[in-house]
Amino acid sequence: MAGRRRPPAAEIPESVARLTPADLLEQALTLEPGELTTYNRAHTYSIRNQMLLRSQGVREPVCSYEGWKAFGRHVVKGASGKYIYRPIMVKTGEVDQETGEPKKYKRFKPVKGAFVYSDTEGEPLPEIEHPTWSRARALGALAINEVVYDDISANTQGYSYGRNLAINPVARYPFKTTIHELGHICIGHTAPDAHHDYTKHRGVSEFQAETTAYIVLNELDMHDHFDPGESRAYIRSWLSGEVPSDQAIGQVFKAADEILVAGREPMSSEGAA
Repeated sequence: MAGRRRPPAAEIPESVARLTPADLLEQALTLEPGELTTYNRAHTYSIRNQMLLRSQGVREPVCSYEGWKAFGRHVVKGASGKYIYRPIMVKTGEVDQETGEPKKYKRFKPVKGAFVYSDTEGEPLPEIEHPTWSRARALGALAINEVVYDDISANTQGYSYGRNLAINPVARYPFKTTIHELGHICIGHTAPDAHHDYTKHRGVSEFQAETTAYIVLNELDMHDHFDPGESRAYIRSWLSGEVPSDQAIGQVFKAADEILVAGREPMSSEGAA
């Protein structure tokens, strides 16, 4: 007796399949203040996934099929899920000489795994008080020390080295400068063996740190702590018209997620995807 055949997987629409990290980055640089909190009413998604949801026209709370059940809601029959990225491990065809195991690398594949609020029925979604973000909490969680600013030239807003950062007491935007330096540290620019790469690729490194700061402050709705237009101009000036690599953009999204999570009070959720 023949077994039941699983229906073929739906083909990923071109509008999703053709999206590049650069497209997602452009989305991140055109957000309205605090816009991302809309998606996170029910579940916290990664920056990468929030940009993918936004590119699909999503402007309401989103959660997984099972996740909505925790709110006393269910997905209505016939609803079509939204695409989110899921990490998958892909074999390279090479063998690790130390372990003898096949070498693998991580990539992200878009799959239908999220449903918007209007695709569900049931209990009203309760008001969710999002956890506050604390600078001190973030520094502690990331094991980063703030040290005394001792640059006698006083012509920099701040600087960082190793797991340390220093902010100029007269910095124009001290909070934004803090996040900028956190970006450098989280991405790895300040590691002892990274100075040569930072000097050689300073444009990319400064683009990454400033973009990280832009995304974090925009998500925290802190436009009174920086000038978005000025920040975007700074980002583009360091890129000099070049398109950053997929790896560089991925590091920005990862650093922004790390900094946001580090400064927030713990909350029960499905976790970032």
